[in-house]
Amino acid sequence: MKPSPATLGMGVSMTVGYGTLYYSFSILAPEIAREFGWSQSFVFAVFSIGLLGGAVSAPIIGRLIDRFGARPVLAFGSILAAAALAGLSMVQNGWQFAAVTLAAEFVSIAVQYDAGFAALAQRHGQEARSQITLVTLVAGFASTVFWPLIQWLLTMMTWREVYLVLAGLNLVLALPVHALWPSYRREVAAPAKPSAAAGAPAVAGRRPHLALMAVSLSAGGFVLSAMGASLLVLLGDAGFTPAIATLTGSLIGPSQVAARVIEYARRGVLSPPMTGLIATGAIFLALALLFAAAVFPAVAIVLVFAVFFGIGQGLTSIIRGVLPLHFFGTVGYGRTMGTLSGIRMVLSAAAPVTIIFVNERLGVEAAIGCLLVMGAVGLLAMIGLARLPPLRLETERRVQPT
Repeated sequence: MKPSPATLGMGVSMTVGYGTLYYSFSILAPEIAREFGWSQSFVFAVFSIGLLGGAVSAPIIGRLIDRFGARPVLAFGSILAAAALAGLSMVQNGWQFAAVTLAAEFVSIAVQYDAGFAALAQRHGQEARSQITLVTLVAGFASTVFWPLIQWLLTMMTWREVYLVLAGLNLVLALPVHALWPSYRREVAAPAKPSAAAGAPAVAGRRPHLALMAVSLSAGGFVLSAMGASLLVLLGDAGFTPAIATLTGSLIGPSQVAARVIEYARRGVLSPPMTGLIATGAIFLALALLFAAAVFPAVAIVLVFAVFFGIGQGLTSIIRGVLPLHFFGTVGYGRTMGTLSGIRMVLSAAAPVTIIFVNERLGVEAAIGCLLVMGAVGLLAMIGLARLPPLRLETERRVQPT
């Protein structure tokens, strides 16, 4: 399937969603802390609590997408995201900052991958895999674009004015894409005269799939969140110089993009469960290498770690969207994604502070060992999931866009 302009536009809007609501924080937080005289730990603690707001909103937004379609949810999400970012530019005390940050992360789910993947699933059905991959390929450059952009803006304006610019980007770039998104819907022909008794096994039959998927994706989310926040700290405590730590981190991005390019070019060759096994296997292998590097510091080991970790991270974003589609189909896709995301985000929010605490109290080997255990849990759950058959029992009929 050739990439459509709408899909490319969704990639741009997802870039804006992550760049303005997620990646911006690490650049602007020190500026906020400096103006108010707060500690950076307080500012980042507020952000972690805000991420829990996203965990609460994910199932709600998923249900709204199933009921009303992705277009209105995405469009209103852009408007609310802009309002929240504008609100951050006007905060005057800690309570206001905490409340608006919580609101911003609460609405962020409506303009990031979960909502975007649901929109693609509603439009393309089982053919959405290549479109999901393309969106992650484009949005994978969110930090590459927004970190230097925000740094540049800070040379000309205050952090409050930067937040207003970010709010404007949601209205100028993301809102038109979302408002013009084709509103396809899929009608599902259910089995004739289903009974309550017949429905019970179907629901029960989903539970092993859903449980294993939730465990694998949540364990992976814990690892990715912890590594994103603490990798440089862990490498420094393991005895590597800042230059080597920076070089290691810089290799993750290209490896991530390369994995997504190969996935897009070879789409359809591997099944989604097999891609999931490669993703979780690459992360587990990367963490094993990182643990080895902590025990026997060697530059070559951490550089190989970065390559495998980038591969796993790049594919993990894709399997988040394609595994529910593969196993359950498009019916209730938004709700399924919301449930999985809610669980994953709770662990993701707790990951950075947990790993830093273990690192400070027990040492870097123990911290990386915890990550290795989570990587093993994610891999084992994915192995179990790959052994289960899909449950796509519905018959879909595409209806003209509105």
